[in-house]
Amino acid sequence: MECEDCRKEMGIIDSCNFRWIKISDMWYDRNTKYYDVGERCHDCNIENKEGNIHHFSCDMERCPKCASQLISCSCLKQGLGKGVA
Repeated sequence: MECEDCRKEMGIIDSCNFRWIKISDMWYDRNTKYYDVGERCHDCNIENKEGNIHHFSCDMERCPKCASQLISCSCLKQGLGKGVA
């Protein structure tokens, strides 16, 4: 499956390369500190190591603003924009 942001094949690339995310009018570094157990993420298949970024819409990515699960946090209701690589 291809990531809608970086256009790389998930499982082949070890990290998404979109480093920022816009919530409302503020830009945030994407959270790289919360990882699934195991060598690879069970959802987006990145290598689980600090500094790697989950592919957008992965259920393991944490919101950089509130630290909740990004795909279901209330920050999404404030408006979400994806940043460039």
